[in-house]
Amino acid sequence: MKRILSTVFFLTVISNFAQEKTVNDVKNNVENTISTATDVVSITKILTIVVVIILTWGLMKLLDWFFKNLVKNFNRHRLKILRLQPIIKILVWTLAIYTLIITLFNPSAEAVYALMGSSALALGFALQDIVKNIFGGLLIILDRPFQIGDRINIKGNYGEVVNIGLRNTIVNTLDDNTVTIPNSAIISDSISNANSGALDCMVVINLWLPINVDVTQIRKIVEEAAITSRYLNIDRPVTILFFDHFDDHAATKVVVKAYVLDARYEKLFEGDVTETSKKAFIEVGIYS
Repeated sequence: MKRILSTVFFLTVISNFAQEKTVNDVKNNVENTISTATDVVSITKILTIVVVIILTWGLMKLLDWFFKNLVKNFNRHRLKILRLQPIIKILVWTLAIYTLIITLFNPSAEAVYALMGSSALALGFALQDIVKNIFGGLLIILDRPFQIGDRINIKGNYGEVVNIGLRNTIVNTLDDNTVTIPNSAIISDSISNANSGALDCMVVINLWLPINVDVTQIRKIVEEAAITSRYLNIDRPVTILFFDHFDDHAATKVVVKAYVLDARYEKLFEGDVTETSKKAFIEVGIYS
């Protein structure tokens, strides 16, 4: 009987010790977890993250305002100024993201390289379209098939490039519509660029006249209409071509090729030359 009681007492002591050790282990694990979480997310780090985000957002708004006013004051160098805008924005976002990672995790160099590799792999599978657009944006900025301020035609959308972002490019069409095009679609498609970074660009105007007109008289009228336009770049040549068409009915097509001072004057120049020419045609009796 004494042996049985001794055995029961011994087992009870062992059980209590094991339970006490388990409780202590759990308590220590909880304390370690809380301590680790406190190290990772502290009030100071949270405030730093909030400040970085607010400063980055404010800096983006300030950059937009700065470039907008800079273009107004130095309109002659508008395209050169606007080219810098997307590059500076990308640098600011890169610096902000780097600051957030260092502030929150304070990783070692090896951890940074490992994080970059794993993040790239994860993003490659989970965010394929977004990654394609981002790489497309970087290629557009580096390869520069077009720049902000250029007049481009892509996928049937013709207009001025007003923004080149990491994910998409924004084009403002001539009828004042805003078209957002993914960068991945741009780098895989053909692009027509009217001015390729230059301030001026060629404008092609088509005029239709009866087949029996005097081409010498017409050339004089159209040439005068072009060279007297205030939108013309007089340092570039004016070309006038004639073509006869015999499709549904016989007609003479007059093609005027000239350069405007600024690509934004494209439609104004076309309307100005057309209006002046038609008034002269009426005066000489070509139009009734």
